[in-house]
Amino acid sequence: MSRTPNFRAPLRPDQEGFTLASLLVIFTIIAIIVAYTVPTQWSLVMRRERERQTIFLMKQYARGIENWQLKHQVPPTSLEQLQEARQPRMLRGTGKWAMPLTGKEDDWIMVPQGAAPPGGVMNPQQQQQQQQQQQQAGTPRPPSKLNPEASPKDYVGPFVAVRPNATGKSLITFNGAEDYGQWVYTIDDLKNERLMQQMALSQPK
Repeated sequence: MSRTPNFRAPLRPDQEGFTLASLLVIFTIIAIIVAYTVPTQWSLVMRRERERQTIFLMKQYARGIENWQLKHQVPPTSLEQLQEARQPRMLRGTGKWAMPLTGKEDDWIMVPQGAAPPGGVMNPQQQQQQQQQQQQAGTPRPPSKLNPEASPKDYVGPFVAVRPNATGKSLITFNGAEDYGQWVYTIDDLKNERLMQQMALSQPK
């Protein structure tokens, strides 16, 4: 049984014009959507990347501070001490890192001891009792919670962390904080992170 070939009737000139106009409308709508959504999405992607870079550098500074304390038995009192230290080097490269959120090198704020106790603002006796209980139980400590009043922008002296000189809602929640002004990562947080990694490796698979 033979099949009848299925021939499509050619479009009339007025139909061809209508099809071209429809395509132009569709392309225009797509272009408008792309123009409004892509820059916004790209801006969010870049902002999130700057936040990740800031967190990475805060952790690098915490490692440098810890190394300084191991060598000198006291905390450093300026970023220059960490940056200029040799034998051993405390920070990678020059250590003169711009703060990614603002792009400025001098936008790091030093955090003194006691300005970021674990789990919130406590007096030294409460903090010591909590640390002893955690050590005895072998459990991780809560992340540090910054007391901004105890870490002013113009602080100079012994410090256990650096924080970004920025405020506003963050895209990434860091150590339970959702505002740049509350971000902090101390040498105690560094030790706590190592403990959590050791506990994770020691658990049976």
